[in-house]
Amino acid sequence: MKAVLNTARGAARETLILKEVATPTPGPGEVLVAIRAIGINPSDVKLRSGAQGPMIAEEVLVHNDGAGVIEAVGEGVGPARVGQRVWLYNVNRSNDGLGQGPLGTAAQYAIIPAHLAIELPEPASFEAGACLGVPAMTAHRALMFAGPVTGKTVLVTGGAGAVGHSAIQIAKAKGARVVATVSSDAKAEIARDAGADDVLNYKSAPLGEQLLALVGMGGIDHVVDVDIAAHMELYPQILTLNGAVGAYASASNLTPALPFYPLAFRNIHVQPVFVYSMSDAAKAEAIADINALLAAGQLTPRIDRHFALEDIVVAHETVEAGSLTGNAVLTT
Repeated sequence: MKAVLNTARGAARETLILKEVATPTPGPGEVLVAIRAIGINPSDVKLRSGAQGPMIAEEVLVHNDGAGVIEAVGEGVGPARVGQRVWLYNVNRSNDGLGQGPLGTAAQYAIIPAHLAIELPEPASFEAGACLGVPAMTAHRALMFAGPVTGKTVLVTGGAGAVGHSAIQIAKAKGARVVATVSSDAKAEIARDAGADDVLNYKSAPLGEQLLALVGMGGIDHVVDVDIAAHMELYPQILTLNGAVGAYASASNLTPALPFYPLAFRNIHVQPVFVYSMSDAAKAEAIADINALLAAGQLTPRIDRHFALEDIVVAHETVEAGSLTGNAVLTT
């Protein structure tokens, strides 16, 4: 079978190879999945580059997300799972989620711990299934960690991105009013198509002024934030008392200053989100909601680019460039 292996930390062209290897056999508690689609996430790129820890072996199968069909099961796994369509998550991570693990999804076949292979509802495509483990589960946690959002006003920053797009869809399905921010007219259309009630272009005027004009002081109940550093100073103005922020990135400043007392006076809850180390309970809640929304046709991840397995280097470079609007997917 063909598999993508990472041989060192560094640039994609210097460290990724497509190689013929033996098709593995599942061990106890494992399943063999014939991979149909593979997600490529920014965290996969960062791991390869060296930003998230050293190599754990001379060659490591890469990527966390994917979707396919179970072709064989190991000891302790019910034989009824053979033939099941599944989506995969957290595959390329250590048990605590903080480091790299020995498994991966970037191959024609992959060995997966059975509990990380989730049944994929029939209406959803394999390509959609490959966009759930990191983007949709991150979106769910950032949105739902503080409780139900029914009847609330939710701000989703970066509403045209992979996480933001899913966050809009989940929030709307959960009964929230959604305000999304974007940086262009084209991205505004994407956010509206996802279901956003209001879309603000933060490049056209100061975002704080636009939000206050739209919802008033304290008019936001919850924020799903792609860049906490860019918006931290806005929270005390825009968030209601006891409002909440689920932040999954801080690209503009990796060590943002915290306006403690303005946040404290309003009892604002700020929750950093790292999908790989979420609690088992949070993962279970996300999986249940995601599958229910997939089955109902209320969650459709946006895929910007498809790449063949042979184009793995170009795919990594494209994700690394940050030029995509939505997800990138490899197909086998």
